[in-house]
Amino acid sequence: MAKDNSATKLAANQLLLEKYEPILVIKIMRIPPVEELQAFTKKIQTDFGYNTLVLPGELDTSVEILSVCDVEVTDLEKLQKMVYDNIKLLEEDGTEEVTFKTAKEIGDEKKD
Repeated sequence: MAKDNSATKLAANQLLLEKYEPILVIKIMRIPPVEELQAFTKKIQTDFGYNTLVLPGELDTSVEILSVCDVEVTDLEKLQKMVYDNIKLLEEDGTEEVTFKTAKEIGDEKKD
């Protein structure tokens, strides 16, 4: 005989909905100036209504919605500020040309 646990499932779903927070994470290859990145992030947040974190300088471009449910996380604004601060540092050091290498190339250099 199966137990009727529909009330438990309903209560669990209601708790999840109360504590659930979607975060839109956009990874992009390009590293735009901070002002452009901030404007882009704000536009995406306004257009889609999600808290948004844009991570520039990734190896591929992707968009994901992460589900955060009642866990301790770093404030999204703090994460955005860290990204912006790092981009500002890159802009200041931007006079040097950056060469990207694959893991294989780095390994081959260490062998020599």
